[in-house]
Amino acid sequence: MRAISLDYSASDMPSLAVLGMFLIACTAAILSWHYFFTLDQQAQKISIEVMQARTAAGLGKTEGHQQVKSSPAAVAAMQQARQTADFLLIPWGSVFAALEMSAVNDIALLSIEPDAKKKQLKIVVEARNEKVMFGYMERLEATPQLSDVYMLKHEILQDVAQQPLRFVLAASWKENP
Repeated sequence: MRAISLDYSASDMPSLAVLGMFLIACTAAILSWHYFFTLDQQAQKISIEVMQARTAAGLGKTEGHQQVKSSPAAVAAMQQARQTADFLLIPWGSVFAALEMSAVNDIALLSIEPDAKKKQLKIVVEARNEKVMFGYMERLEATPQLSDVYMLKHEILQDVAQQPLRFVLAASWKENP
């Protein structure tokens, strides 16, 4: 078997193409530094002119933008405005359409409480019996506007003559049914 000779030291000079690329990269770096330096000087000059103009206008120096703390009344008003905006963004048309599609004679819709953050409704309903109650839940789930319908609680109203079932449902609305 013949021995292999390995020479790990490169004795060749870099090619002309490599040297040309190195010179181009160095030139680009120098031009970039010069451009940055020129822009920095212009920014400093403009900053000095702005300060002089503010002084001439009698505005004095500013310490930058300081964040002003809002008063408790302003914070409360902003929170109320956010809640109102969330309430207005609820797709009421599709929610009411789903409730109307699901309505039957033996059901009394008592209240609707939306939760805009969770995109969920809490629906309080009275039904004549269990069959009507579960049928109503199935009808709500079958609508294209609502999903994830489940019962939170229920009770039989003993003090009313027909002893209806009062139950509370939770349902999520879909943005684009």
